[in-house]
Amino acid sequence: MEQNKPRARPGFRRTNRATRWAGALLCWAHALALALTATEILLGPSAAWWSTARIASWVLTGVLLAAWVLLRIAQKRLLRQVDGPDRADDGPCYDDGPGCADRCGDSPDGGGAEDYGRAA
Repeated sequence: MEQNKPRARPGFRRTNRATRWAGALLCWAHALALALTATEILLGPSAAWWSTARIASWVLTGVLLAAWVLLRIAQKRLLRQVDGPDRADDGPCYDDGPGCADRCGDSPDGGGAEDYGRAA
């Protein structure tokens, strides 16, 4: 995982932990909202506080969703800063840039896919 790299800064770890907690709370709040709504539809409880609890659970779900989205954006931004510009050299080729042919095994002199499996 990216957060376990030795280059990971404490700011990234803190944001990563907050993002995971917000995601877990979001899942539980959404499950609660669905359960309360299903209970109201199926059983029709007559308690005065019931509709307030159901609406509050949906509001909580919305607030947690917004918080999770903002934390996830911050997490992705910090991850790009931690990985730095050298990350593009380590990964697979997605473009047809001049250095990509050498990294992906497609040499400009016609070798490449047809040379696959041949010993050097």
